[in-house]
Amino acid sequence: MLGRIGVAVGMLAFSWAALAAPSTPAVPVATAAQAALESAANPLGPGVAAIILQGDTMLFRGAVGRANIELGVPLYAEQTFRIASITKMFTAATVIKLAELGKLSLDDRLSTYVADVPNGGNITLRQLLNHTAGISDKTPNPQPGFMKRDVDTATLVDEIRKRPPAFAPGTQWAYSNGGYILLGAVIEKVTGERWYVAMTKLLLEPAQLRQIRYGDNAAVIPGRVAGYSTDDATHQIKNASFISMSIPAAAGGLVATADDLVRWMHALARGQIVSAKGFQQMITPVPAMPGVSPAHQYGMGMYLWHVRGSEMIGHTGQIDGFASALVYLPKQDVIVAVLANDDGFDARTMSRRLAAIALGQPYATPVPAPLADEFLQALQGSYRIDGTTVQTLTVKDHQLFAQRSGHHAVPLQFTADGRLVFVPDELSYFVPVRDASGKVTRLDYFEGGDAPALPLPRVSETGH
Repeated sequence: MLGRIGVAVGMLAFSWAALAAPSTPAVPVATAAQAALESAANPLGPGVAAIILQGDTMLFRGAVGRANIELGVPLYAEQTFRIASITKMFTAATVIKLAELGKLSLDDRLSTYVADVPNGGNITLRQLLNHTAGISDKTPNPQPGFMKRDVDTATLVDEIRKRPPAFAPGTQWAYSNGGYILLGAVIEKVTGERWYVAMTKLLLEPAQLRQIRYGDNAAVIPGRVAGYSTDDATHQIKNASFISMSIPAAAGGLVATADDLVRWMHALARGQIVSAKGFQQMITPVPAMPGVSPAHQYGMGMYLWHVRGSEMIGHTGQIDGFASALVYLPKQDVIVAVLANDDGFDARTMSRRLAAIALGQPYATPVPAPLADEFLQALQGSYRIDGTTVQTLTVKDHQLFAQRSGHHAVPLQFTADGRLVFVPDELSYFVPVRDASGKVTRLDYFEGGDAPALPLPRVSETGH
């Protein structure tokens, strides 16, 4: 990690009319949460802000790092960040709100509102919302400089029309930014206003969420922080690449403060944004089908996860210069918001760590242990994940690496309690399982650091 000394930020200064913070935060939670931020961010570089709310009680509100490195401006929870794909939660709620108002039906065909999209006559709005419409994110012959241009929704839709469908509607699940851009076009067709204007009038203004808005690059937005990219290998920090926020649009074009994101989730879960029935639709998972992962199910604008055995719903986001996560544990009524101004920051893992802290079941910090080259060599080989995917372990320069099919290799670190954790730690880990002779026959994979384990049987050996 880049730094161990953090900048604590006024955890008692937060006050909402509807959500009164206690005079004394829960010290163990606040201390552990601050330590988690400090272990993950450089106090002199880009950083992270976070809030933990349980019911109406503020458990933690703090930040580490700089909002602007060049000017030496500290980071605070009330500053404004790009939230990237958390935007999808707002777009989904807007469409559901329009359905509740009788302006559309979730089972309407896309072609009713947007013409000439491949398969548009067979795609429903519901399938766009839950990523089963088959809208591809692969653009043939991308235009140089397109990402830096300010464009309207019609121009984005024209680009989507050029893409061959990824699959027949309703037959698979695949995450699609293009599908949510099309939902933005539907909102504009139904309301006659830009998607974010309609969203503001329908949802944000009634809930008094004034710090959530379209992230117009040209607008002067109070408290907007600068975005950065950090090289994993060299730790070199640079200003993030420019992207016009008109490009992610309704799939990722909003900015927000951590404060207002927590307010949003608090109101949404209580039926104050859409109805309780509408919220239930958002958190009802897609039926089992190809592409659906049991560990990462999806509803409408919401992922469905588990942390320490408890249900956790929400969304993550990543875009040039920024990473984010907003999660809610319904049973415990815990909300966690994580906003970072570094696009390499692992906001999802941090949200899981903070949620586990709030539950009183924090994840342990890995304690590295040396591993003899002989044992490293014995781990080398491929381990079956499914019918087409393997996890391959290799050794290079006394370092163990894991590489999933179609992905790049990631370093692994052996720990004192016998786990193989990723570097940097993302909570998921492997445990080698041996037969009676001591030979490693499989890896047990713990997704997100929690049971049950997924057994990965060994299918080949290398390096011998």
